[in-house]
This record gives sequence, C-alpha cells and structure tokens, in this order.
Amino acid sequence: MWQTVKREELYEQVWSVPIWKLCEQYGLSDNGLRKTCKRLNVPVPSRGYWAKVEAGHKVRKAALPREAKQSVAQIHVTPKPVRAEADDADDTWLAERVAFERAEANAIAVVMKPRRWHPAVQPLHEFFDREAKEVEASRKADERYQSWPEWRKQRDWNGDGMKWHRVVRNGELMPATHHAFPLRLSLATYRRGLGIVNAVAVAATKRGFEVTHDDKKGRVVVEGHGGQLELRMSEATEQKTRKVKRYDGKFEDERYRVPTGRLRIFVERGYGKVWSIEESAEGPLETKINAFFAGVWKQVRFCRQKTRAEEAVAQRQAVLAAERADVERKRLEEERIRARERKRREQLIEEVAAWRQAGEIRAYVGAVRLAAAQRGNASVLTLDEWAAWAIGVAQQLDPVGTRL
Repeated sequence: MWQTVKREELYEQVWSVPIWKLCEQYGLSDNGLRKTCKRLNVPVPSRGYWAKVEAGHKVRKAALPREAKQSVAQIHVTPKPVRAEADDADDTWLAERVAFERAEANAIAVVMKPRRWHPAVQPLHEFFDREAKEVEASRKADERYQSWPEWRKQRDWNGDGMKWHRVVRNGELMPATHHAFPLRLSLATYRRGLGIVNAVAVAATKRGFEVTHDDKKGRVVVEGHGGQLELRMSEATEQKTRKVKRYDGKFEDERYRVPTGRLRIFVERGYGKVWSIEESAEGPLETKINAFFAGVWKQVRFCRQKTRAEEAVAQRQAVLAAERADVERKRLEEERIRARERKRREQLIEEVAAWRQAGEIRAYVGAVRLAAAQRGNASVLTLDEWAAWAIGVAQQLDPVGTRL
C-alpha cells in the first residue's frame, strides 16, 4: 500500500518520536526511512538525541530547510501481518512435537550396520560401497606408483591413481563430482554417515513423513505434515598448507583440504533457506538426532506458514484479477454502447443527407416542369418520362418511408 507523505508532516514525525518507531509504523528499515528524509531534505535527530530528551536535557530541534527538490514522497507501507488462528495452532503443534523429541522414551538410536536399509538410503549405501572400493584401490595404486623410480613412472604410468587424486582435490570427500549429491563423506566416515542418514530416514518414516531419494536434485527429500524438506550431509574439511617442489626446483606453499571427521546435516526448505546441525565437543551427531528432528518440525512450521501466505497472495491476486476482469468487461460494454451510438448517429446523418437530396430532386423536377410550361416548346411525353424517372430516384433516396 502506497502512502503519500508531505515534507512538513515527515519533519514533525521524525522530531516527535524516535525514528525506529516510525520504521515500525511505515514498515521500513532505518536506512530506508533516512533515505526518504534525505530525499525530502528533512533533518533527522542525531545519535543520542532521544536519550538526552529522556534525561530531561534541553536539546535544540533542527529547523526545516526552506528548499527541497521534492515536497512529497510516496512510501510503500508494509502492513503488519495479522496472526491467524492457524499460526496459534501451529505453535501448539510445534511445542508438542518438540516435547515429544525431548522425552527420553522417544530417543532415536543409530544402528551403524542395520539388517535392512531404508529404501531411500539403500541406493546410497550400494553406491558408497562401490565408490569406496574403487577409491581405496586407486589410493593403493598411487602409493605403488609413488614408490617407483622416475624412469619407471614415465614408462609404466597407467592412470590407476587418478581417481584418488580427484578425491584428494575434493578434500578427500566422495564422490569427487561437481554434481549435487546427498552425501559428501571421506573413506573414514562414510559408513558412519550412512548409518546416521538411515536412522534419520527410518525415524522420519515413523513420524509420518515420506522419505525418498531424488536423484535429479541430488537430495534426500522428506515430505509430510504440510512441508517438503531436502536433506544432505557433508563432512567438514580443514585447510592446511604444505611445501611442494616446483618444476624449477624451488619450493612454494600449496593449500589443500583434509577431512576432519565432523559431520553436518543440512535441511533446505527453499532457495537460500538452510538450517543445519553438526556434532561438536558436546557430543557426536548420533546423540543429536532428536534435536535434529526438533529443528525439522520448526522448518515444517515455516513451510506451513509460507504455504498459507502463498495461498493468501493467490486469493488476493484472484480477487484483483476478477476486479480487473469486471472493469474490463464494463469498459468493453461501454465501448460497444459508444460504438452503437456512433453508428446510429452516422446512419442518422446519412438519412438526413439522403432526405435532403430527395427533396432537392423533387424541387428540381418541379422547376424543370415550370420552365418547360413557360417556354411551351418541350415534348410533353419526353418530359413526363424523365420526370417519372427522377421522382423514382428521389423516392429511392428518401429514407422517411423506410424509417416509418
């Protein structure tokens, strides 16, 4: 909603109440309101002004300059969101879910070697088992290659260690690809990470969620209770520096990353909306699964609120679209009425013109008869024939009979 604010009114407001209160009133940021004041050349109180006023000190009020490029400004006032009953219901629901997760009886146990893997985690388990075997074989091949003398390295190099080199460049995390993938783990932690993700998937299913592996997105998708979340896990890496020998024999610093064994789970509920939980000195990630789900329930509440907000926007847009359609319908109807009236007027003007022509033809025929009678030398038959034809033309042009 746009509101017109006069320069003098804004001046009185900024010197009557603290600017942060005006920001709440207009739904603007502090910087946004100050920009508006600057555009209207309205001075604002300096820092500490209101503290001095509250302390009872006499402070000088800056005068409003006479000149300004603008005398009024359009401020987009953001209305405060009205809290709905659904929001209160969601708060109650969330409090119940968080209390459920905090209860010791509902503690989630992580099984590192489950008898059955969750259907969404089974493909990841199979992939990492194959990937780990290939990376380990490549690592051993690279170790053998590094132990060879230079002449043999040049003669017998076969590229078996390239997969390990790609993993090393990736901070020793698998898989070494730029494509999105649900898990980024090292050889030392991938089994543990799979066990944690499997425990999360099983617990989410028991809590009424549907858990799937979206290969296209490269995420584990958890959907239910009015929310859709995307999960991924990664192992934190640490940057280090080492000396490497260059081609010219000199040494230089090279930065590289190594895995730390510290796992993190990320929850995404939209572009840029990411929440995460990670293990710390307080305890490993296996002991924080219930805390993780407490955060998941909060993200689900945000999803519900967003859905309601989008539905409200869609309803407002539908109402505005209906209003615009009604205005357009009325405009078209008025245009049709104007076009019909314009056509009637044009027809009337044409009828009057034809009526005048018919009258002029009849008058002309009369004038010809009179002139012939005065001269007395015209053929009566020829004149009567021509006059009958001319009167017939006048009769055809005359619209009076047709109008009647």
